[in-house]
Amino acid sequence: MLWAIWKNRNSLLYAETQESIAVLMRRALEEASLWYEVNKGASGEKQTALHMGVPQSWTPPAQGMVKCNFHVNWRSDRYHVGGAWITRNYNGEVGMHARDALTPKSDKLSADMYCLLWVLKSLRDLRIEEVHIGTDSQELYDAIQKPYRWPRYRGLLQQITTICSEFVGIEFEVESVQSNKVAREISRSVLRDGRFQSYLALGLKVLW
Repeated sequence: MLWAIWKNRNSLLYAETQESIAVLMRRALEEASLWYEVNKGASGEKQTALHMGVPQSWTPPAQGMVKCNFHVNWRSDRYHVGGAWITRNYNGEVGMHARDALTPKSDKLSADMYCLLWVLKSLRDLRIEEVHIGTDSQELYDAIQKPYRWPRYRGLLQQITTICSEFVGIEFEVESVQSNKVAREISRSVLRDGRFQSYLALGLKVLW
């Protein structure tokens, strides 16, 4: 919240603009909510429960790798798609997180694939070379592992394969709704709260 207040002060001093108190508070509360979810998840990592082989709380990547959780909020082919990703290291410390509103897609799996392409391109441009990707879409995971079973999505899967080859190391993992809750919450804010403006943030400081 202090970061948001400080930035608003600088806007007033240097750009002669000032956002409304309501907007300032909304953004500060969103950042506080994200901080709470991340730290609440980190505190329970040692008591990870398993259900059908899927971890119920966030699990760290191998040492030296970055873990990127992402989620896609798709309602129908008439609405925009909310997408979000967040990276954390071996110690659970947040690196970057981002949100965007993608154009409407015909079905959930298409939305998942387009969002994954956005995630991979973002990580590549940020020069992350080794990454562990976590998704709560079992269908997307299956399509990546056995693309020949999904001929309808051949073009998108080829694009995913191509960009994956640009990383030194990349792995995919299926997450539970609970272990992927931070990315889910950010992505849902696009349609739920009408937050169509994209952002990229370092740590827990949102670059609005």
